[in-house]
Amino acid sequence: MRILVFGAGVIGTIYGYALAQAGHDVTHYVRPGKVRALAGGVQLNLLDGRYNPPRQTRTLHRPELTETLRNDDGYELVIVSVRHYELDSVLPVLKDRIGNAHVLLFSGNWNGFDGLEKHMPRARFLFGFPVAGGGYQGNTLDGALLDEIRLGELDGRGTARLRLVRQVFESARIKVEVQCNMQHWLWVHFAINSGIIGAAFRAGSVQRLLSSIPALHTGILAGREALAVCRARGVDLDAFEDTGSFDMPAWLGAAAIWLMMKTNLPARKIMETHTAIDELQAIYRDVLRTGEELGIPMPHFEALRPHVDHPALLGQAEVRA
Repeated sequence: MRILVFGAGVIGTIYGYALAQAGHDVTHYVRPGKVRALAGGVQLNLLDGRYNPPRQTRTLHRPELTETLRNDDGYELVIVSVRHYELDSVLPVLKDRIGNAHVLLFSGNWNGFDGLEKHMPRARFLFGFPVAGGGYQGNTLDGALLDEIRLGELDGRGTARLRLVRQVFESARIKVEVQCNMQHWLWVHFAINSGIIGAAFRAGSVQRLLSSIPALHTGILAGREALAVCRARGVDLDAFEDTGSFDMPAWLGAAAIWLMMKTNLPARKIMETHTAIDELQAIYRDVLRTGEELGIPMPHFEALRPHVDHPALLGQAEVRA
């Protein structure tokens, strides 16, 4: 398949690499000057969870790059993985320059999808969530990739394009879990993350959080309150197995996450190498704002606000969730 990846950020580069290795024609659309900056390629240090045990891959990845887009370039799929609050600035760039390609929005969501229709018809969008991450130091990308992603149509249908995109990722040894309500799954995932993020800021770093059951206990209590916001928005939390650790007694849930992060090294690395402090703050604040608007009591969640708002007090350089 001929695939366009928007940008050469962490997620786009990791999946661009995996899909290109599987034989797909992958090109990254980058801002002016980036082609020259990446002329020497990207040094990719990837803990690859598609293998058992996970395989450490160190390779010089030379992605195909372009700084121009034309309506007749022939792309069949466009993958957009940006921060959830950046879509409004990204979609106008693509709107009239990707022909008939379908667009896979590969990012978090908290505010719904209605606003996206001002840029292009909803029928153009497919929704998903990656399970990869990392961080750049210069042209070196240190990250991890798991063997699964989430995909779904907004209306829950099993469409031909959903099957096609599923096949694309499965060809790269990535299992696809199709969600019948992708918007609600994204909200649940966003809420869970927001509680863990707040606890990480309080702990002072993700490394400290994941090594401490008491710190994770704080994340469980905050995450429960964030999930209550989802319930108030009409989400059936019982339909999502991701909430399991938050349903059990809090100390037991914290111990379960601690153990999982001791054994799932790619998942741990994804959390430990994420360096976008402003994005993490935005996720926490979005959930808190909605909870306040809906009148949901969030005492544990709100108690983390000073730590999120002033990470320098806790050693900002260490906070990497």
